[in-house]
Amino acid sequence: MAPTPETTASPRAARPRLIRRSLALAALAAAALASPADALELAPETAHSPNTEDMTTAYWVLIVVALVVIAAINGALIAALVRFRAERGRTAARITAGRGVVGRVAGALGILAAAIFVFGVIASDSARTVDGGGDGGLEAGSGLLAQVPIADVPATDESDALASPLEIDAIAQQWLWRFEYPSDEREDIATLFSYGELVVPVDTPVVLNITSTDVVHSWWVPALTGQVQAVPGDVSQTWFRADEAGVYEGRGTIFDGTLYPALTVKVRVVEPAEYESYVAGLADDLTEAQQAVQEEVAATAAAAEQAEEAP
Repeated sequence: MAPTPETTASPRAARPRLIRRSLALAALAAAALASPADALELAPETAHSPNTEDMTTAYWVLIVVALVVIAAINGALIAALVRFRAERGRTAARITAGRGVVGRVAGALGILAAAIFVFGVIASDSARTVDGGGDGGLEAGSGLLAQVPIADVPATDESDALASPLEIDAIAQQWLWRFEYPSDEREDIATLFSYGELVVPVDTPVVLNITSTDVVHSWWVPALTGQVQAVPGDVSQTWFRADEAGVYEGRGTIFDGTLYPALTVKVRVVEPAEYESYVAGLADDLTEAQQAVQEEVAATAAAAEQAEEAP
């Protein structure tokens, strides 16, 4: 009995199916054997501040919602293809949506969108609210802390003895960050500042006033804060409270000139006593520099005066 077309497939017809199966197996093998360095990193950096914890939570919630929606849509498509596919000797069945199906689906998607919006508002408000300092932070009575309300940043609980934030100005320029610290305890110093590295105490709320002197830059330290733009003539604010000492690095995400890779961000978190010592050292260095300049100016003026008096 000769084989019929229904019982035997031609080699040419079977070849594409074999190719597809081989490609699928190759892709699975590549995914299984991929090293961690080559794998796609979906997880954000470990959060070390309450605001970044809120942002990380929001990130994972939205990732899960997106995956559930993608799985539901593709699952429904696959189920429809399997159930209503055409077969040899059978025509594919025509299906139509029943009355009100579109409205119900649109309503469900609208409810989902509204829930995501409300969740986003709550998460954003929580991330913006400046928490009070912890037991191991800089004391609120210190003159190194700001004692005035911060514009556009929600106030902390006034009854919290450790609620006052440390307010620091972060000023970007091509291609360097300048940080200006509170200096209420030193009347002889107008501004305490450092370049390149921001030093802050652990377990202390820090409010950053971010601006630029030339073009638009960006501030981003993933473990501590979200992305903030530094715009000339404008002040943007963000905050963080590092939960452990260490060095946290980040970088800008906006192309701001030919040396864009050089504008990196580094935050060094230290114990409160070490921070106070660091600020005192800045003040001493600036005082010494001012005295040296004054002495040089006085010496130059005396030399000029002597030159004028000479015959």
